[in-house]
Amino acid sequence: MQSFFALIDHVNSCSGAERARAEEAVWQRFGVEKAVLALDMSQFSLSVRRDGILSYLASIRRMHMATEPIVRASGGEVVKYLADNLMAVFDGADEAVNAAVRINHALADARAGISVSIGIDYGRFLMIPGKDCYGDPVNIAYKLGEDLARPTEILITAAARERLAPGFPHALSEQSVSFSGLQMTAYGVVYS
Repeated sequence: MQSFFALIDHVNSCSGAERARAEEAVWQRFGVEKAVLALDMSQFSLSVRRDGILSYLASIRRMHMATEPIVRASGGEVVKYLADNLMAVFDGADEAVNAAVRINHALADARAGISVSIGIDYGRFLMIPGKDCYGDPVNIAYKLGEDLARPTEILITAAARERLAPGFPHALSEQSVSFSGLQMTAYGVVYS
């Protein structure tokens, strides 16, 4: 993170053409084009009030233990866990969606009993491996996963949909969504 923030500090100290070169240096070093998956556990407030914080923390830990191997086996990388959220990145949209379906199946298991909502976008963003990601695809994936998707729902953007391979095994249900003053089309992944 120190080298990333050193570059950001350099951007802050520049203007004009020098600033443009400094920004390009950040993108050259940390820019990626990938799928980003944002997962949010459902019913935090209700669960904590009903069962207590320790019970919910135990659920969060079960989510961590179930999702990390699925992300890795699907060709992805866990970037971070924050509270009851997961951020992971994948080279392709297919890998991200397939991981999301597997995660929902694993967490719905009677032993885990965890319900999550997931958002997926694809695009160019800044990534500090194992630490954090910044950019529009990250923000949109989180909006879809945290604010718009219902428990067990997987929502993907048009950008992610466009990168799905021919013969993608799941149907998609189109829906219009609105958040933060933006109107866009999202697609619910139909799976069983």
